[in-house]
Amino acid sequence: MPNWQKLLTGIAASALLAKAAYGWTAQSILARLGTKAAVVLVANGVTDGAARWQSPAGWTSRTARLTGTADPATRARIAAELAAQPGIHAVEWDTR
Repeated sequence: MPNWQKLLTGIAASALLAKAAYGWTAQSILARLGTKAAVVLVANGVTDGAARWQSPAGWTSRTARLTGTADPATRARIAAELAAQPGIHAVEWDTR
């Protein structure tokens, strides 16, 4: 096998391993952060809420993008509670 084929095979194998590791790690992070968000949302009376953990580009993010029916004071309280949780970088409300 020529050297260039060995190089391309190594690059392809490394890319596949990296993608698999990212997917496995992302699922673990999302499950842990999602549980925290659900507990805080329900504790504050937002039963129709949801949290997304992907950036607009589709990457796993530690920024909670929340939806749900809540007044501004409740949204601020939830954002503060979630921002204080370990592992959560920031909180944003989707107002659409």
